[in-house]
Amino acid sequence: MKKFSFRMRFALVTAIVLVMFLLHNNFWSWQLDASFPLLFGFMPFAFSYYIFYTILATAAMYITILLIWPDPSEDLTSSVGVKEEERE
Repeated sequence: MKKFSFRMRFALVTAIVLVMFLLHNNFWSWQLDASFPLLFGFMPFAFSYYIFYTILATAAMYITILLIWPDPSEDLTSSVGVKEEERE
């Protein structure tokens, strides 16, 4: 994931944060809760939406960590004995 430039990684993380912010403010589901009484016969629409949102937030955090987390320094990896091909 470090093949992208810093600006590209920053833009991707910013886009992820903005999309997650917009999805979190789900004002459109207030009317949908009355339209769909229960999903699968037992689950309210808003509850199923937040289950989906939680799974999506987990994936977004994983991608964000992959994009932004710094690589360990060369001194640290050489002292531990990690080979170059094992790091990537």
